[in-house]
Amino acid sequence: MNHLQVAREFTFQFLFHFQLAHSEENRDDLKNLDQIGLTNKINELKETTGHMLNDQGNTFALNHIQATLDHYTDAADIVRKHLKNWKLERLSKVDHTLLILAIVEMYFTKKAPAKVIMNESIELAKKYGSKESPAFINGVLDSAAKEL
Repeated sequence: MNHLQVAREFTFQFLFHFQLAHSEENRDDLKNLDQIGLTNKINELKETTGHMLNDQGNTFALNHIQATLDHYTDAADIVRKHLKNWKLERLSKVDHTLLILAIVEMYFTKKAPAKVIMNESIELAKKYGSKESPAFINGVLDSAAKEL
């Protein structure tokens, strides 16, 4: 796994841990932290999970978490637009979090090509989601990527 894959996985774990998908209060609490406060929260979780990120991975995680907090509402609207017969609020926390993270990176931070973001999201879905998660994540992200 390269350092960006590790950083993406940590970012997913961080936002999953704080229940990004189901807690507006937690999102607001994290969003209201300054960069030092957010860095401290990230470091706390890194210590408890044993994650080791290099400087580039730390920067990626911090920036992606901040971007996700800043663009959550817009990303959620994009995901909703591409869901077929599903409501965002009814998705599992894993699928919800993975979709939001991928959309933020594809649409707002553009740190990697959409194909790379999609592939890494699918791999995380295989690791953390249900049996159906990888195909579901692929379908929604593929639809959203076609809009780019």
